[in-house]
Amino acid sequence: MEQERRLKPIYDALEVGNYREALALCNKALKKQPDLHVAKALKAAALERTGRMQEALDVCQELQWIKPTDEATLRTLSMVLRSCGKNEPLVKLYENASKVHPTNENFAVQWFMAHARLLDLKGQQMAALALNKNFKKSNYMFWAIMSITLQGQKAPAAQAKVLYMLAERMMIKAVSEDKLTNLEELQLYLIILLDQQNREKDALAILDGELGVKTKAIENVELRYLRISLLIKTQQWDTARDAALHILREINSDDWRTFVQLFDTITLSTDAASLAGSERLAEARKCIDELVAKETKNPKRGPFLAQIELEKRVQDITGAKDTVKILELLVAYFEIFGSKSCCFEDLQGYVSWLSKDDSLGFCAKLREIKGDKAETAKDTQVQINITRFERFAGKHSTLNFAEKYAQVNALWKLYEDALPLGKDLEETERQYGDDYAIMASHILIDLHKETKSYTPLLNAAFILEHALKASKHNYQMKLLLIRIYSILGAFNCACNIYGTMSIRHVQHDTMSHYVMDRALNYGQVNEALNQLYEGHQIYHSNESETPEMILQAYKYSTFSKIPEFIEFHTRLENSLQKVIADRELIRLEFLKEEDSVARTVQYLQELEVEQLQFDANFRETRIDNRDKTVMLNWNPKDQPTVEQQTLPAPRPGCYWTSLFTTIPRVLKIMAHGQAPDETWETLLTEMAAVVQSDAGKLELTAEEIKLAEVMQKYAEVYKQVYSSFGSSEAPTEAITAAKEKLVQLGKLVKREANVRSTGVIPWSSFHALTSSVELVAYLNVANHALQNVISVKAGKKATYKPLLKQLDEFMNSCRQVLQGVQTDISALRNIAKSDRLRTGLMYELCDESSLDFVRSPNHRSLIEEVVLKVGSSWSSSLVCLQQQAQSRMI
Repeated sequence: MEQERRLKPIYDALEVGNYREALALCNKALKKQPDLHVAKALKAAALERTGRMQEALDVCQELQWIKPTDEATLRTLSMVLRSCGKNEPLVKLYENASKVHPTNENFAVQWFMAHARLLDLKGQQMAALALNKNFKKSNYMFWAIMSITLQGQKAPAAQAKVLYMLAERMMIKAVSEDKLTNLEELQLYLIILLDQQNREKDALAILDGELGVKTKAIENVELRYLRISLLIKTQQWDTARDAALHILREINSDDWRTFVQLFDTITLSTDAASLAGSERLAEARKCIDELVAKETKNPKRGPFLAQIELEKRVQDITGAKDTVKILELLVAYFEIFGSKSCCFEDLQGYVSWLSKDDSLGFCAKLREIKGDKAETAKDTQVQINITRFERFAGKHSTLNFAEKYAQVNALWKLYEDALPLGKDLEETERQYGDDYAIMASHILIDLHKETKSYTPLLNAAFILEHALKASKHNYQMKLLLIRIYSILGAFNCACNIYGTMSIRHVQHDTMSHYVMDRALNYGQVNEALNQLYEGHQIYHSNESETPEMILQAYKYSTFSKIPEFIEFHTRLENSLQKVIADRELIRLEFLKEEDSVARTVQYLQELEVEQLQFDANFRETRIDNRDKTVMLNWNPKDQPTVEQQTLPAPRPGCYWTSLFTTIPRVLKIMAHGQAPDETWETLLTEMAAVVQSDAGKLELTAEEIKLAEVMQKYAEVYKQVYSSFGSSEAPTEAITAAKEKLVQLGKLVKREANVRSTGVIPWSSFHALTSSVELVAYLNVANHALQNVISVKAGKKATYKPLLKQLDEFMNSCRQVLQGVQTDISALRNIAKSDRLRTGLMYELCDESSLDFVRSPNHRSLIEEVVLKVGSSWSSSLVCLQQQAQSRMI
């Protein structure tokens, strides 16, 4: 009672957020009773909540040495350690507690959960077996079985076989003891069987047997699909077909997965010669026709799509191509579902199967049937779908420049005509004609690619910005704008749009590449860092939150979800975008240290090498989660997608990450003044391989390749200089070779051309400028390191005077690079001035435009707003770049 009385004010202070008072109370309690472990744990909690993380961990470390075994202390200590991302100590703490108190079930459960947080499958197995032995509960047996099964999924073949045999024996024992009682436990049994080779019949026997009946497996949608899939794999064609037909006729006539399984039972079981006359094919057609006939009021799309899919499959297999039949089915489908927004996606694959002439014929037929009037929202969607198919069929590709501008005008007119139809829509809804504005932008992107002019992109930005005012939440317009602004070099504009998209959770991994890739190349280091830090939160959350999801799955015995959660964790942990963002962060943080070379050297010295893996195994295990298909695309199948068209630069991947892993690691060795060793050689070999490989060149820009070449050559200089130290022979040869390489480097670092602009400052211009600044920033560190090693390690200093003189000349070449950058920036800043934009770019865009939208006086204020916004972003980038260049003039 005395202890509770003493601790209650501490708990109360923590609960109301008065952490300083809680800390004072803890200290007071510990002064009176130093061995009051729970007070010490509460002190750690108070420290953690006031942001004093290291002090909290120090207190936790003291408690770990003591090995507390009371519930209150362990609960609080566990909470603090988990908040600090330190899950490892919990394993030993709860293992010890469960041994001291073998009858305490909670301690044993927490021991298991501590292993599960770390995905320590072998440790989970041991803890679960101990739980099952001591407390005789069936769920603990299934925890052990799950842990063994997960080990089998990751183990080599021979070891996996043993693990699966063990898991299966335990499952058989559970069945014999009547412990398998629910669907999740049955699914665990199926996972064990199907993870092994040639066990499909055994899995079917379980599903169709007593266990399947007992757990009502047939009522589970996923298990129904699984059963048919197993029947197909075991070539029980008629049974599989009957099961699929039963589902379609009696349960769900719109079940597309079952339609596909039905078709598999026909096409996989019958050879091409006899397929056309097959009874199975006839029965399937009869079933589909019956389902179609039933779809009168509010028809479902599945049966109608199934007609097309089956016909296409049969023609593909038999080789008897009958496009007339396919076209009839496509037109019939469109007549029923042409007013649905999904119609294009439904038919796209089938239209791409047709020849170009047949595709255009399909579009002409739709125009003939539907005309070109749109008096209602449904009519508008019909017309949009026809226009989508026309673009997909290549109709826009044959137009000349004037015709393309005329098409943009026509699409804009259709957009405006559709606006009154949406006057009563909620603010969160899209306008019915939004896709007209998007397609107009696609055509303008085509014009940009063909003419290399940035005017079409600015025009697209004007149209999309205007359309966004009526559809504030249209993320397709926003994605397109982000890409357009990125190409135009307007980083702030792209970031502002991205910030309105409510990107959440895993989307930071799948979508962040739209703004984060090569964020350094806009010159705005702080803004780029903010974007990267925000996007990086998902990876920290994955480390702490996903394991908790796995624990909940164990707690509630939802075994089918555990592999999914683990895969989710693995995909994020090994995300390629995570590595790209990590490398970009290092580049940006390096450039942020602009006060002096000493600061950048210190940054490199403190950089953790463990974060900079680059070997082939690391590359091969990265998982590309980036969503490259989310942007709307109606381009013909033989042309790049809109997403590909709007990439400002080659898409970074594993080779790009290797380059920007090896550069800081090489610089780190130089910064420490270390001798080139085996790691050094490996790094340079990797750097050379990246630049020389065809795959690497596809990911790198010319400036990035030049950066790699310069760093390679400088590394050779460093190595030659280092080889001259301590040599019994005169080091003249090595010094001469190093001097000659510095001469070559002086020529290589020179800028090939100045950056000029006639009105627009695109991404490519910023990339050229930032690449020069980044290169010199790296060389400043390398020069500083070379001077230091000569000063410290050279024996006869006079011998190195010619080399040091050449080094001075090389440093002067670096200064000239920065002077050139500053000269270019000064000229570009004049272009970005608001009065210059109004009199120059605005005049060029508006008075000489072929677009009705741009020429209209009604849109002049919006156009000015966008132009000035873009100009303001250019100015911000140029100011930051100028500061970067100036700070590296040494």
